[in-house]
Amino acid sequence: MALGERVICVKVCSVSQILYKNHADPSALPKVERDSLIMTQVSSGSEISVPVSYYGDMVWDYTPHFPHAARGKSDKEIYWEKSPPEWVESLKSVVSAFTYKKPLGGVQLDPATLPKRAITLNAFAKWCSASGIRRFRDVRAFDLARYLQKLRSKGVVDRTLASHVAILRRVYDMRRFIVDSFTDEAVSALRSEEVGPLWEPDAGDDRRTELIPLRDAAQLFSAALGHLNNADNLLNLRDYLDADWALPSTCMSRRAWGDEVKKVKVREAGFKDVYDYESALIDIRTAAYIVLAQSTGCRVHELGDIRSGCVYSEVVNGVTYWWLKSTTRKVGDGPQRWLAPEIVKKAVAILERFSQPLQRRVVAELAAAEIEYCAALPADEGSQLALRILELKRNSTRLFLSASSRGVVSTDTKSHNKQLQAFAQRRGIRLASNLSTHRFRRTYAVIVVHLNKGHRIDLVTLQHHYKHASMLMTEWYAKLPETDKELYELIEEETSYFDLALVSHWMENATPLAGGLGSRIKAYPGRHHQPMFFKSHKDFVESIREGLNIRSTGHSWCLGEAKDCGGRGLFEAPRCDGCAKGVIDDHFTDVWRSLREQQIELIELDDIGPGGQDKVRRSLAAADAVLAKLISKGEGENV
Repeated sequence: MALGERVICVKVCSVSQILYKNHADPSALPKVERDSLIMTQVSSGSEISVPVSYYGDMVWDYTPHFPHAARGKSDKEIYWEKSPPEWVESLKSVVSAFTYKKPLGGVQLDPATLPKRAITLNAFAKWCSASGIRRFRDVRAFDLARYLQKLRSKGVVDRTLASHVAILRRVYDMRRFIVDSFTDEAVSALRSEEVGPLWEPDAGDDRRTELIPLRDAAQLFSAALGHLNNADNLLNLRDYLDADWALPSTCMSRRAWGDEVKKVKVREAGFKDVYDYESALIDIRTAAYIVLAQSTGCRVHELGDIRSGCVYSEVVNGVTYWWLKSTTRKVGDGPQRWLAPEIVKKAVAILERFSQPLQRRVVAELAAAEIEYCAALPADEGSQLALRILELKRNSTRLFLSASSRGVVSTDTKSHNKQLQAFAQRRGIRLASNLSTHRFRRTYAVIVVHLNKGHRIDLVTLQHHYKHASMLMTEWYAKLPETDKELYELIEEETSYFDLALVSHWMENATPLAGGLGSRIKAYPGRHHQPMFFKSHKDFVESIREGLNIRSTGHSWCLGEAKDCGGRGLFEAPRCDGCAKGVIDDHFTDVWRSLREQQIELIELDDIGPGGQDKVRRSLAAADAVLAKLISKGEGENV
């Protein structure tokens, strides 16, 4: 029976009578009546609903507004006991209005963002309380200016400061819905001319998210693939142990069975102890996360919502493309799909098998909870059970699941981060900073750019599984429905980073350059003396890079179009040295050394004919000319 049908088993009220969002003017109610308004509730879609949190409660549970995966319980709740007592009523009034109301001409906030916004408001309330200020209407413009200065002095960056200012401005904008707000005089301190421009000098030069170093990313991906390759053996052992424990003939305590059966079997399988075995099992889920995140660019909540059967293929013009489907809630709710390599099919298949026992537990717990729901329960117990049923239904087909003291739950971000760090450490991968889920998306974009540019880095393992990457920046992909357009934009952004860094490298005095265009750049006076009409070196380099389409041939950087060599330089490397659109820098030194060695081997052959001999001599001369420009005189003696 559905949750909506169970609701009649417990005491409920009509939503239209007491739900906060349906009341015309909650701020005008006496406190006792306002405290009885429903803030959050589990709805069946009918006129009957189960209240979860009331206005007067000291904990507001926003779980009904969180269909998101990968969120922990504390991420979904607002704890008013953490606020200064004298500020609780003011803060409740603001957060409730933020949840269900919108200012004139403004937009409605996503209720799922309110627990995090409440933390920002609470920080302000604590500062005010310490300063003897007890409510919003007592705050002066001078106080707001002091608070913003305090944030700046603590090193809060302008992007974060802008979010603080936006929330405080919204308190004033929502004043007609709340019992307490800023005065006109106070909010004047939040005007743009008072706050100043909320931007950071050279902020565009830095990525907001720390990347995973590409060599570490390659090691992680390789280690994850290796662990998935052995996953079936691990899961066979797990299934054997689960089946043995479930046998009716197993008449012993769990502890005794663990000592006499489980420990013996895991040691026979080559594990040091049960902890070693359990860690290897958890690493299956982590390895699957690494492969999926690093080969699709999905965010943690998007991967958290993948479900059984989430991978499918599509044949377009005779080419098979693989897709991973999920839902996203970053920019609006809705289904999305991500272009993926074929390896995701294997990763998801293993993850499906890994999660099957947990999914069975979810189904069993859901059935028991629905039966219990019909019992005569106190209202608070009924609401908590309704919440649990809601979560169980959401998790019933999810693949990233974890066992916890609260039962089976969606694996949250904190758990992922902890296990990612442990996975790396167990495999001897030492990162300079902690590995976390939010670092994978931009790292994926960087890998796509490097592979599409043909940049020579140690990504052999990745390259084999990134054949789909070349399609991500095509018009075909950009026009497809239900694809991650933000990821497309992120890859474009990383392409600009790459090109800017490359051109900046060319403009350095110490960078050796060959090729027709390379020689012109080397002779350019501005390379040594930045023209005075540019404010910075970055602006100077950007002016040069603008409009360039830089591609790699594998032995040079090509800035030409089809009308130039028509692509013949891809197969005839010597053409690039004299090409007016070709740049050969020190990234390609080893390539040209190899080309030179190949020509030396070819020139010794006696069956290539006079024409072949002549071509080899020209190619050898070109290689010598390029290497003479790329390597120092001392190094050249060893070529």
